[in-house]
Amino acid sequence: MATDTTQANPPSPAAPPAPTVPTASPPAATPQHHFLPQVRWTLWCVAGGIVTVAAFFGIHWWSYRLSHSITEDAFVEAHIVNIAPQMVSGRIVRFLVEENDHVKEGQALAEVEPVHYRDLVEQARGKLDLAEAELKRQEAGLAKLKKEVPLQVDVAKETLAGARTEETRAKDNLKLTTDEVNKTIEEAHAAVEVAKANLTLAKQEYDRFTELAAQDATPKRRADEVTRAYDAAKAELRLAEAKLAKAEAARTRIEVANRDLEVARTLVAKASKALDLAETGYDQIREVELLVGVKKEMVKDAQIGLTTAEHEFQFTQVLAPFPGVVVKRYRSLGDFVSAGTPILSMYNPDLIYVTANLEENRLRGVAPGNPVELQLNAFAEPFHGRVVWINKSTGAQFALMPRNVVSGEFTWVVQRVPVRIAIEKDDRWPLLRAGLSVRAVISHGPGDPEWAEQASREMADLEARYNRAKE
Repeated sequence: MATDTTQANPPSPAAPPAPTVPTASPPAATPQHHFLPQVRWTLWCVAGGIVTVAAFFGIHWWSYRLSHSITEDAFVEAHIVNIAPQMVSGRIVRFLVEENDHVKEGQALAEVEPVHYRDLVEQARGKLDLAEAELKRQEAGLAKLKKEVPLQVDVAKETLAGARTEETRAKDNLKLTTDEVNKTIEEAHAAVEVAKANLTLAKQEYDRFTELAAQDATPKRRADEVTRAYDAAKAELRLAEAKLAKAEAARTRIEVANRDLEVARTLVAKASKALDLAETGYDQIREVELLVGVKKEMVKDAQIGLTTAEHEFQFTQVLAPFPGVVVKRYRSLGDFVSAGTPILSMYNPDLIYVTANLEENRLRGVAPGNPVELQLNAFAEPFHGRVVWINKSTGAQFALMPRNVVSGEFTWVVQRVPVRIAIEKDDRWPLLRAGLSVRAVISHGPGDPEWAEQASREMADLEARYNRAKE
């Protein structure tokens, strides 16, 4: 031990040189034995200091690890959106951006061959013009019908009223004619009977006076008077019979009146049918109104077709849906693309965050709102952030090859839970890139749920700001 210590600690330069006489070597060892306790004390002090410093830093490190969850399985992420032509296919005739270009909302990124879709717009516009012209024609016809049909109905009603008046007059005329003719016939019959009676009486007088005149038993003048009376009675009988014949002939007036009544009735029936026919004009109006409604729907369909064609023509211009940066181009000028085929990818630089895949045994003490130190290899100084939310599922649930423990074989593997972290903005924010590796140091604590909910809502609003459905 003494020899090793002597070799490890050479003599001090201030010691006198050893004598050449061999017998003088024992006195030279006296100073080394004198300094040996001091060396040991120094070594113990140094060792004690090292142990103290190690214990201090070890306790600090241990307490730091107990109060923080640390993972290097974390990355800067963004919502990378694949941009593709909507509803159109064709050859790319213009590419207006390159990778790493910053674009504004609505800026043209590329253009698909528009000739075919421009022709579709013109075709749809022609169909719309034709549908509108047909609608105007139907509306003009409807307006004409609405004017004509009421007039026709009024005329038909007046004609029917006149026909019914004429029918009533004909009925009255028939009744009057029938009564008059019948009375005339009755009077003629009565006159004939009177004339016959007078003739019979006159004949009796004539016969009596004729016999008397043959016997010269009566004056001649009286016989002449009886003869004249007899002749007059015969003439009156002939006159009465003539009047009776005339009265009988007047029955034709009844037939004429009947024919007039039949004609009047026919006119009433005809006028009634004409009124019914005129009133069917209202049905025609309703039919034309339905046709106008159909034509309006055709115009709407044509307008929708034109709007669709215009949208398709507009979709030949591939526009940026939000302000952001182009990170990848998948197609080149002249390539043929189909609707929905991505031609480039971009993301919104304002919507950048960190996703830390934290081991399940390090989740204790982690809560939404806890502060986080974000160490990136691309930056000398760390970023700071706060936990927004802790996912309700592990990443293994979405693996391409999910776990299958049905066979009975099981190997315990620590699962990782995605934790979203909002990054506090500073002057270096524009230098952040999606995909950068991060070492996340999450402080333990009760968290701040209200702040986390507000931060989550703000991130969702930022994403939805440029992705709302357009009216």
